Amino acid sequence: MSTPRRGATSSPRHPGDLGSSDDRRWRLEDQRDFLVRSLADLCSERDAGDIESRDYEALAGRDQRRLTAVEAELRELDVAEEAALVAAPSGAGTDSVPSDAGRRRRPVWLGVLATVALTAGTTLLVVHLASPRLPGQPETGSITQSLADEVQTELAEASVLVDEGTQSSLSEALVVYHKVLSEDPDQPQALAETGWLEWEAGFSATDTSLETRGRALVQRSLKVETDDDAAHLFLGTIELEQNHDPAAAVTQYKTFLSEHPARSLITGAAPLIAQAFDAVGQPVPAAVRG
Repeated sequence: MSTPRRGATSSPRHPGDLGSSDDRRWRLEDQRDFLVRSLADLCSERDAGDIESRDYEALAGRDQRRLTAVEAELRELDVAEEAALVAAPSGAGTDSVPSDAGRRRRPVWLGVLATVALTAGTTLLVVHLASPRLPGQPETGSITQSLADEVQTELAEASVLVDEGTQSSLSEALVVYHKVLSEDPDQPQALAETGWLEWEAGFSATDTSLETRGRALVQRSLKVETDDDAAHLFLGTIELEQNHDPAAAVTQYKTFLSEHPARSLITGAAPLIAQAFDAVGQPVPAAVRG
């Protein structure tokens, strides 16, 4: 389950209700742009000798298949929208475009933790995490796009992938987060999200090395950005689930709540927060009960 997270990215577009035509187009166009860049990066890596031929063929083939599918969906969407415009009464359709206000920003899949279980998909994710493939850094990038803009675009793409929620998309999100960290090792969102994804996969598979690495990344993110509400939520959950230390979890959860996180983020984490407060004999905060 994905819930909104504080708006740390500065991307001009944010994923919203992916069921609407407007937001579906946003998702598809964002994926298309990312895949085009990814294929260009792979070509640069191959030409520079930074990637083996078999790895290039596998990764480029995967991205090209995804790009073909995305472009096909965009063409279908174009046809559907044109048909809707023809069928709509004169003057209709101008008031139905969804606003950007209140759309979701960064995803957090805390709901997975509430019912976490070892699955074949999780095992595949753990295998991927053990030796993630880091896409090559762009040699020059777009003439008009700075590194900071590129990082924000990559963070937005990773958020879309996490929001899809499949093991494949989560693995791809990790590749993107690792790429961000190769460009900016102290990028707090990438540190926190990477740490959380790695820790959750390790926890599911009882892989203590992944748990340790994931926790360290979340802690490191908080050294860079001390008021990251989601990172405090991550660390509180790690204290509760891995270390069985509800007192330490309550400390992190209190900090999380003091930073005025999104209501939906509190709701998604409420069972875990209530569990920690109950365990130490403290009343569950009203924000959580509500």
